[in-house]
Amino acid sequence: MNKLLITVAAVGALSLSACKQEGTSISNNQTQGMTDEAMVDNTATMDSNMGMAASSSADQTYVQDAAASDMFEIESSRLALDKATVPALKTYAQMMIDEHTKSTNELKPAAQTAGIPVPAALPADKQAKIDALRGLSGAEFDRQYLADQRSGHQETLAKVNSYLAEASAGPLKDHAAKVTGVVQKHLNSLEKIK
Repeated sequence: MNKLLITVAAVGALSLSACKQEGTSISNNQTQGMTDEAMVDNTATMDSNMGMAASSSADQTYVQDAAASDMFEIESSRLALDKATVPALKTYAQMMIDEHTKSTNELKPAAQTAGIPVPAALPADKQAKIDALRGLSGAEFDRQYLADQRSGHQETLAKVNSYLAEASAGPLKDHAAKVTGVVQKHLNSLEKIK
């Protein structure tokens, strides 16, 4: 992006200096490849490239967020299978493991198509939540697991909907569209657990 701006500034400066030189004509500029039409074409190309970079950035953020969400749900739910005291939480935890594993398996080829690597480790904030859950037991674990599930799924749904509003058509947008229904189902399931 910086190289692009420097290039645009340099071309602009050269154009201005050429205009100040006596005897500079359009034909002289054309032989140097600096016609007004070429400048317009270059600007259009730069605008197009900037749009692609923004889209790529949104895609990359989506892949990172989706992977982190899946990993967190799987890891926290593995803990819940061992530590939860309410049977409904254990059933919910198994559903989280199954469905978020499936989501990850669908995300990987979509991300690969876009040339975006899928992170293999949790971000620090989500790892801290896993570590905190490890230190809990009994009803305290149950309450925190439920709270983390609610907040995590609400956050994921908001991020996915935001991504869908700006994403270009393709495998990642298709993945996100599918994920919204699954995340909403998980939130609805949480409401039934007492």
